[in-house]
Amino acid sequence: MKPLLIIDLDGTVLDDHKRLYPQFLGILPELKRKYEILVASGRSKYSVEKYLDLMKLPHRYVSFEGAYVVWNSDLLLDKPFTKETVDELLRRYGHLPTVLFYLHKVLPNDRFVREFSEYLARWSADQIGEEDTGIYKVVFAKRDDGQNPDPKEMDGTVFVYRRKGTNHIFYDIAPGTTKVEGVRLVLKHVGVDPKKCVAVGDYYNDVGLFRMCGLSVAVPNAPLEVKREAHMVGWIWEEPVKRAILNYL
Repeated sequence: MKPLLIIDLDGTVLDDHKRLYPQFLGILPELKRKYEILVASGRSKYSVEKYLDLMKLPHRYVSFEGAYVVWNSDLLLDKPFTKETVDELLRRYGHLPTVLFYLHKVLPNDRFVREFSEYLARWSADQIGEEDTGIYKVVFAKRDDGQNPDPKEMDGTVFVYRRKGTNHIFYDIAPGTTKVEGVRLVLKHVGVDPKKCVAVGDYYNDVGLFRMCGLSVAVPNAPLEVKREAHMVGWIWEEPVKRAILNYL
């Protein structure tokens, strides 16, 4: 079994228009020869699989921040929110613009459409699915009137982040799961030591992977605190990061 290269999508191999960087696609054949590639993302199953297909990679991924995990198209973990948890979240925070992420699609409320149509445009119109597949992620957006909860008081695993170039803040909640636990499950399943793996990411939810893997890379647009946790900083297709990854182990 080859070592694993664990990559995030947004901000790491996707540009601001949500397209795969051509430079990444250029180095991808070399990476495939050296590594088995695992995508670890907060994106939905549908979205992750779409990019894996574009990269001509097998379906090996951790999605929804660890709530839905697949290796070679086999489902290893399926952990949506319970109905009771969703009802409680909406009762407490439903006054905020809200998006519910189902297995195959995103379902926004009207306020979110009005206030964040540009954000929603990131998902293609053909992203369809049945609502009864369960909810795997909830995003609450900041209100402009200041009636915002303290993220520390919010249930679940919470990531707080800003959109580039705006003051919009999103409270991004996954159902008690993390990328790290999802990746650990994969590594146990395939019998690979995390110290023989490389992690590449751009945000706070990638830090746990940086600490776990033998080599870690934060991309240049990562926050300073995230960069400090990585062994190297740079784009994976540029020297010396490219050489370090391809020569690791």
